[in-house]
Amino acid sequence: MRGSASGELIETVLDQTDIVVLIGEYVRLVKKGQRYTGLCPFHQERTPSFTVSPEKQFFYCFGCGTGGDALKFIMLRENLTFPEALRKLAERAGVKIPEVNLDPGAQLRRREQEDAWEINKTAAAFYASQLKEKVGEPARLYLEKRGITAEVASKFGLGYAPSQKDTLLRLLKERKISGEEALRYGLAMRLERGELIDRFRGRLIFPITDARGRVVGFGGRALDDVAQPKYLNSPETPYFNKREFLYALHQARDAIRSAGAAVIVEGYLDAITAHQFGFCNVVASLGTSLTREQARLLLRCTGTVLIAYDNDAAGTAATLRGLDLLQETGLKIRVMGVPRGKDPDEFLRTAGPEAWEVAVAGAVPLVEFKVLHFAGKGLDTAAAKMAVLQAIIPNLALLPTIAEREEGIRTVVQLTGLSWDTVRSELDRFIEKGQKNWLNNSKSAKNKHNIENTADARKKAEAGIIKLLLDRPDLAGHVDSAGGTELFVDERHRQIYLKIQGIIAGRALRLPALFSRLDETEKETVVSLLSQEACERPESVLKDYIGLIQARKRREQRQELLVALKAAEAAGDNLRTEQLLQNLRSLTERKGGTNDGRDAGHRD
Repeated sequence: MRGSASGELIETVLDQTDIVVLIGEYVRLVKKGQRYTGLCPFHQERTPSFTVSPEKQFFYCFGCGTGGDALKFIMLRENLTFPEALRKLAERAGVKIPEVNLDPGAQLRRREQEDAWEINKTAAAFYASQLKEKVGEPARLYLEKRGITAEVASKFGLGYAPSQKDTLLRLLKERKISGEEALRYGLAMRLERGELIDRFRGRLIFPITDARGRVVGFGGRALDDVAQPKYLNSPETPYFNKREFLYALHQARDAIRSAGAAVIVEGYLDAITAHQFGFCNVVASLGTSLTREQARLLLRCTGTVLIAYDNDAAGTAATLRGLDLLQETGLKIRVMGVPRGKDPDEFLRTAGPEAWEVAVAGAVPLVEFKVLHFAGKGLDTAAAKMAVLQAIIPNLALLPTIAEREEGIRTVVQLTGLSWDTVRSELDRFIEKGQKNWLNNSKSAKNKHNIENTADARKKAEAGIIKLLLDRPDLAGHVDSAGGTELFVDERHRQIYLKIQGIIAGRALRLPALFSRLDETEKETVVSLLSQEACERPESVLKDYIGLIQARKRREQRQELLVALKAAEAAGDNLRTEQLLQNLRSLTERKGGTNDGRDAGHRD
């Protein structure tokens, strides 16, 4: 991560990278005033909301809230780790990268992860070769029966694991890879008597890759009804966790961006068949339980997801929970109608591509799908209707615009028979309780950067001071003389202020230097603030912010003194009472004579 590279090196790479030129290689940018605008590469949009600042060397999308420096852009766009992105930009800029001094534990983890990729790559090549040999005939016949062509099988690297117990292990041994390593990376299993054997035997093999095409694991399908389980996947290891991957994302990524939406199916063959029919924006979820990690992968490509599970799977509690989670993460969710008893693979092969296109066009919003699902259990009583409403309210609350919420309310009213006022009042009550984030997780990508979401006026003022320092670093002396770090109760704001102070010391603020010292959450805050327009009267506004914070601080002090005074009077402690009264008088004098806990002109 960032901590493994020096701030000086990061600053040098950012200094040598023109963010406008870099992003211009991926996005068509048009100059407007002091900034450049274009269509966001991280979500689908028709009206440009993506901006790039050549002066301050950052990007920000007002549509999805994604922003950062050149390193952040290349990490998201190319799905790179921070060290990989740093190396890529350094090579591009002609900056020599010294060997990063990782701690021994980090070096070991990195080496083992690279070993896992290499060993999985070797295994995948072996399985693919076996599919083409005589031994792979059962798997070829199965694929032919399912209508999968040799070309598509090659595109997805499909393979065959021979039924012998140690075919792969013997190959790996020839490559100087031990059985214990194969066990560690999920390619072998140990029997009770201690013998190591191939994990996958007599199965059609589906290599699972990350978004960059590196093989991270495998799925194996039995070719007869005797072998159990029907599907066998790589075990979870420190190098593979199915929660973190989507099958076929590597093959689907460009098509998802082009289509403006991803379609999620449940099975490997569902995704493969869709690609064969020309619907290349389809991925598989590696199970019905969708995860935040998978949602974040999709957010890098699109803001819209269609779910194409069959009706039985789509209505399970695990699937509904996963759909809620995807929406809470910031994705717009629609659900396709796949006939009951048919998975997408069978639906495509029997009904044809035209039927698939109709299903895509007819996909319903998540709110409508959930209402129909719960309403299927009956709406005979007022209690039943309210139960459905309570299940849907969180989804309504997460809709990002007023228009979408009103459309959602209209849907609930039409399908349940409840009145508009009832639905509206329940929604307002839910939001007022602060339960919009009902899954208790990080806010969606569309609002996580927005400082204005907080209801705390003091934190708004703190953020405002940071914004002013970013635009006018010459005001730092005024902030320091007013209390400096004592003005900040929010730890993130405090840390950003300290890092700004450490850089500007007598000179203008250099954003590459600042970005090189910020962690990811601090950088998100700074980029969000930079994206806002500069105020016209910065000195006056700064005075207002400082006055508000000081007023809040004095009010808190006054409240503490009043509580202590009440306790002292109740205890009959006259000396303590007199001391507290004197402190109250001193506090009032510092406020300029007001005694209501507020500074004149500040209403918060």
